Amino acid sequence: MARENVTQTQVRLPNELLEALRVSAEKNLRSLNAEIIYQLQAGIGLTSPHATPEQVREIVADVVKSELAKAGK
Repeated sequence: MARENVTQTQVRLPNELLEALRVSAEKNLRSLNAEIIYQLQAGIGLTSPHATPEQVREIVADVVKSELAKAGK
């Protein structure tokens, strides 16, 4: 994100929400700031949800299994 297109702001969040955002950021391999931006954009329809790292691993594992089955292994 270009700095000239960014406004810094302060927001008060309930502790439980902040902790949930931290957990989600860690799970999705994003910084807390990136997670908050992503969640806000997804919440108001500016972006579609991305696959989580766990979902990507499952998709890759399924593709590998399928390709191995095709190869007869």
